[in-house]
Amino acid sequence: METKICFKCGRELPLDQFYKHSRMADGHLNKCKECTKKDSRANYDVKSQDEAWIEKERARCREKFKRLNYKNKPFQHKTRKNVNPIEGSTAASLKRKGYDTKGKEAHHWNYNEPKQVFLLSRKAHKRIHQFIVVNYDDKFCYTIDGDKLDTVEKTTDYYKSVLGQFGINEDLSLIDYN
Repeated sequence: METKICFKCGRELPLDQFYKHSRMADGHLNKCKECTKKDSRANYDVKSQDEAWIEKERARCREKFKRLNYKNKPFQHKTRKNVNPIEGSTAASLKRKGYDTKGKEAHHWNYNEPKQVFLLSRKAHKRIHQFIVVNYDDKFCYTIDGDKLDTVEKTTDYYKSVLGQFGINEDLSLIDYN
């Protein structure tokens, strides 16, 4: 098995841990996949603070949508399990109860309690899902380390620590809309 040394972290890794790159002598990038992902995430974090860059990205995505004619193609999306089909749309239910959901996403901390959610910005919601795993069998969320988030206090503390790493200051008050 061929190996290569990452110039960023200095580790010697098998070639399958490097992205392919046709212009490199051995056909692979000189930076391992892990370091490439870290750099890419850091670059995005910096650029996402710039309103002009965000608007430029939105315009690029709209142009791509038109260019590839997505409007006339059947909608294809990743399938996800409908954990609580009886509940229906959480956002619509929250609006009916008088909650302002504009620019927010509902996050279920525990699918055994389908009417208890946190209202989060899209950015915070996305970050939290990077650090949790949903077990659809027992309907609980778990940390990446495998710790079960079975109480509101434990979940809130974990979410605060995750968001704090990225400088995101969100109100993590639980909404019970029974």
